[in-house]
Parts: sequence; C-alpha cells; structure tokens
Amino acid sequence: MMLLFAVFDPSGASAMPLGSQLKEALGFLDVTQLFTHLLLYLPNIIAAGVIIFIAYFFYRVARYFVLRFFKKSGVGESVSNVVVKTIRFLFIGTAFIMALNQMQIKVVTLISTLGVAGIAIGLAAQQTLSNMISGIIILIDHPFREGDFVELDDIYGRVEKITMRSTLLRTLDNTKVDLPNHKIIECKIVNHSDYPFLRVRIPFGIAYKEFIPKAQEVVLKDVENVPQVLKNPAPEVNVTNIGESSIEMELMAWIDDPAIEIPLGYELRKRIKIALDEAGIEIPFPHRQIFLEKINLDKIKPLFSES
Repeated sequence: MMLLFAVFDPSGASAMPLGSQLKEALGFLDVTQLFTHLLLYLPNIIAAGVIIFIAYFFYRVARYFVLRFFKKSGVGESVSNVVVKTIRFLFIGTAFIMALNQMQIKVVTLISTLGVAGIAIGLAAQQTLSNMISGIIILIDHPFREGDFVELDDIYGRVEKITMRSTLLRTLDNTKVDLPNHKIIECKIVNHSDYPFLRVRIPFGIAYKEFIPKAQEVVLKDVENVPQVLKNPAPEVNVTNIGESSIEMELMAWIDDPAIEIPLGYELRKRIKIALDEAGIEIPFPHRQIFLEKINLDKIKPLFSES
C-alpha cells in the first residue's frame, strides 16, 4: 500500500514520470529497460509459440491417419494407444526443444541436468520401468488380447484391459485382479481363446467289474443332448489309466466359446454321474484291503503280562 501511494500520489506533489517513480520505488528495477527487452524478445516468444502450434497440428494429423490405419488393419486399441503416445512424445518433445533454442535457452545444459535427474528417477522407479517394458513386449508379441480367457500366474479370468503398467483380469467370481506386467512375462501364460475350438476334459472312473464300451456309450449318448458340445469335432470317451481302485476314463468334448468352458465342465460332471447311475454303472471310491495272517497269541502274551 505504501508503494502504491508513493507511485500514485493523489496530491500531485511528485511530477516524475511513471517509469521513474517505479524505478525510485523499487530501487533497482528499470521499467523502461524491462519493456525494451521484452519488446526485443517478443519475436522469439512468438516464434516459439508458432513452433509448438505447428508441431501440435502435425501431431493431430499423424494421429488421425495412424488411428485410421490401425482401425482398418484390426490392430487392438492398446497397441494403437501406445503408438499414438509415442508419436505425441516425439512431436511435442522435438517442438519443445526447438522452442527453447528459439528463446535462446541453453538446451544442452538443461538436457544434461535432466539426464542426471533422470538417472536418479530411473533408479527409484526401476520396477515401474520394468513393468512398462514388459507391457510393450506383451503388446508386440500378443500372447493374449483384451477379451481373451487366460490363466496368468495360476489365475483364470477374462482380460479386461492391458496397460503399460499392468494387466487387468476379471475372474469368474467377478473380482478384478491387477497383475504387474513384469510378473506376466516371467510366468506361464495359458490362452484359452487363441484358437477357434477348445477341448473340455472331464475325468471320471468306473469299477473294474463294469464293461468299458457300455460306459463309453452311455456317456457319449448323454453328451449328444448338450447343445454347447460340437458335433464336429466329435466328443470322445477314452481310458486314460488303470488305477488302483477304478478304470480311469475321460470325456473330451469340443466347444467354440471359451466363455462357457468352466460352467459347461460343471454341467458335464453332473450329467455323467446321473447317466452312469441310471445305467447301473458303479463309480467306485478309493479303498484298501488289509490281510492279517494267523498270529500265535501264546508267544506275545508274556509281553503284556504283569511283572
């Protein structure tokens, strides 16, 4: 308030020009010289702004054609987003450096300073960088795509979204699992959606006394009534092992929708049990037989007699 009063004195006692009053009030600031430098520097500022505007314009044009090309090529949205972000970084980053040069700012010194800071940040964010690199590998190699049903790190679910940091899975329990990309690269990936047909395997067992062809016929006849099971390739029932307590068998049925794999497996297990029960075919449970030899009690009585 004192400064304003000194500059705009209503009494009119000071007849100095406004620039001189400001210089005298601030002590060290020459307003006239400041405006002179500003006017001389204004073309550089305008040129820097024009450079950034032109770069942004060409980025928008490139973005339009890249997205249009990816859409026609059927490339996934995740890949196109990464490419667009990379193009934006190149255009805007280059324009920013050119604008700084136009404004006579030492870019080399600035880049050197940012480089040292970048090393420190990189060491602190090593895990994040690892996830980003792994995310790029996933987007390039395509071990799975958004919408696929997969097993990642022993977790089964539908791929909801692939980001640069992680992959989001939606499980059958309707829960969201966020898996870091670097873990996915290192684990076994099982994709249930990559091929047009998927085989469902349902193991079961029958007693040794049962006739194997009859059990096969009963199960296959029942599976014919399941609309989700494909007729071609045809389902099969094979003997997989001669177990200790049963003849181990397996139903192998083909489907064309991976989304029904798990619920259909539940349904087929129930149908197999009911069909075998109705046909009088026994499904045994594990059992053991113990044989005891004749024991001479007279020889072991002294061991339990009172002393």
